[in-house]
Amino acid sequence: MADLFANDIFSTIQPPHGAKFSLVGTALPTNQDMYFVSKWNELFNRYCSARIFLRKTQESNWDYWFNPMEKPDVQRAMELIFKAELYETALINYNILVDLSWTITYVSAEYVLYSFDKDGNITNAKDVYGMHPIEDAYDLLRKTENGVATPHAEGNPFHYLKMMLPDFSPAVDLIVDFWSRFSNSEIRGLYNFIKHKGKPLYSEIESLRGGKVMSISIDKRDYPSDIRDVQKIIELETAITELIGFDDNVLFPYIAKLIEMLNIAVDPSPMTFM
Repeated sequence: MADLFANDIFSTIQPPHGAKFSLVGTALPTNQDMYFVSKWNELFNRYCSARIFLRKTQESNWDYWFNPMEKPDVQRAMELIFKAELYETALINYNILVDLSWTITYVSAEYVLYSFDKDGNITNAKDVYGMHPIEDAYDLLRKTENGVATPHAEGNPFHYLKMMLPDFSPAVDLIVDFWSRFSNSEIRGLYNFIKHKGKPLYSEIESLRGGKVMSISIDKRDYPSDIRDVQKIIELETAITELIGFDDNVLFPYIAKLIEMLNIAVDPSPMTFM
């Protein structure tokens, strides 16, 4: 059976493993090497998770999700309910993946962390570059992650990175361009709705539940008489198709290009790919 997706993330986006190198003359890994490759692995694993759940929406065997129902309409409703849950999980993972694309770029490029006093004066500056003991390297990464912000947020670090580190400028430009197109998309909007506002209904499921018991009309205007009148309703099959197309045509080219650019800019030690 043909794969659901047009692009293979294992041959293009998966980090290399089992690298062979000579200990003589091979540079030891720096913090940036470790930060970049660790986030690369996390990003790839998140991509795998998103695709796993989206693929599951295409299955026809639901026996391992719930016990078969005697009534066909109830069986169909249960299938659609689980399909919607799988879709939402995939949607959330895809959006997390987008957020991780900012994180991998920032933690790979950041080179100093500042501490400020109450008046805004620098009291301490700690280099992120170089090599640090495990405890320090771990702590620096957690603190660096805290500096990540959306590309359009006021005070976001990406403009500063472009000025200070020209090698990372192509990656930053790619992120900003992608975000300018993606931030107002249906896929991002639905993710934000689920995260902040509630759970959408799906027209395919609602059609099986029947219509409203009653309607309220005053002065030729209809008023809410059913909670569904004020709930967000979308088409499940359309949403799934759009998410597959987003993966194929938008997300995959973006992630593949970003990883390529960052790999060139960081040029990590082969030791990080053992």
